[in-house]
Amino acid sequence: MPPGDGGKSERPQVKEPPRGRQRHRSQRPEARDPPSSKRINTQLQDAVSTLWPRGLGQLTAEGVRQQLELGRFLRSRYEAFLSPEYRREEVYVRSTDFDRTLESAQANLAGLFPEAGPGRPEAAWRPIPVHTVPVTEDKLLRFPTRSCPRYHELLREATEAPEYQTALEGWTDFLAHLENCTGLSLVGEPLRRAWKVLDTLMCQRAHGLPLPSWASPDVLQTLAQISALDIGAHVGPPRAAEKAQLTGGILLDAILANFSRVQRLGLPLKMVMYSAGALGLYDGRTPPYAACLGFEFRRSLGDLNEDDDEDAGNVTVSLFYRNDSTGRPLSLSLPGCPAPCPLGRFRQLTAPARPPAHGVPCHGTHEPATPTATVVPLLAGAVAMLAALCVGLGLLAWRPGCLRAWGDPV
Repeated sequence: MPPGDGGKSERPQVKEPPRGRQRHRSQRPEARDPPSSKRINTQLQDAVSTLWPRGLGQLTAEGVRQQLELGRFLRSRYEAFLSPEYRREEVYVRSTDFDRTLESAQANLAGLFPEAGPGRPEAAWRPIPVHTVPVTEDKLLRFPTRSCPRYHELLREATEAPEYQTALEGWTDFLAHLENCTGLSLVGEPLRRAWKVLDTLMCQRAHGLPLPSWASPDVLQTLAQISALDIGAHVGPPRAAEKAQLTGGILLDAILANFSRVQRLGLPLKMVMYSAGALGLYDGRTPPYAACLGFEFRRSLGDLNEDDDEDAGNVTVSLFYRNDSTGRPLSLSLPGCPAPCPLGRFRQLTAPARPPAHGVPCHGTHEPATPTATVVPLLAGAVAMLAALCVGLGLLAWRPGCLRAWGDPV
């Protein structure tokens, strides 16, 4: 996820309790009480103007570095698979229509393809196209949660559940203390406001800025627990499968459709890359900046002419999640289908998490079919991450050997 604001350019102000100084310049969520520049700590104000010369919420130099590094990782992973230079028939890149995600995609591509990298002679430098659509028209990377009545019904059901309310009551004193520290209204408000505090602190830490004295390890841990509860309400039980149909399941459905299209038409497309920022969850933690979720499709050698590859198990899908540049990517698997998972079985297991054929079910209360027990953990893991991660990679088709893919329809 590119260093920015976790989805919006607004950030809560964070101040020291004794002096009431703001520790990170940004607008409060409440429009009625904008921050005053006079309350900004001078040291942090200077750092903010240096780190965010284009304004808060924009991609920083550290964000560019992280994406360059991710692109180089992808180059090393697919050195023998991708062409040495960008070919438009092999690679397609799409981003949400935000400065931060568009720049993230460009920085990533500069690491993936040498001709787009920094330091190239002017005559040898080549830009690589990144495609986008207006936010209001994006039905693929901008899930319809805000404009979807059914999703709000499901979210209300989760937040009114006894276990959610019990946890919330246990944090009342903590949130009241945090109100004094930040100047934000947190008690009785959506927990996403508390997540914004954590996001701001994590952004400061990622850029080497000092944290306020009240932001102790215990406070950060509690904020992480609150964030996990809030995200779980958005993507997890109850009715996790139906929530997935309205969020990550949309992208998952597109991934599978794109791969099928490449197989059916014999297209040379090898990779589809997506750059987006959203909310998500993996193993109780929010994804870090420049996280990457990859889908790789493979076909066994000698099976290229069979019509029943999926059912016969000749085509498999593997998932990996890269959330740390210092270690190897995590290999993910679906409950009931160890990696590599036969594609036919993968489709079967994820069917409850993907939208029905008639489209995204946004209107009207209804009782969806209960998913199998093995599907529910998936929805809190890989499918939930589809709603969350910033750079996911798309579809790959390697003719004489291995079909690899990450991604989604163009």
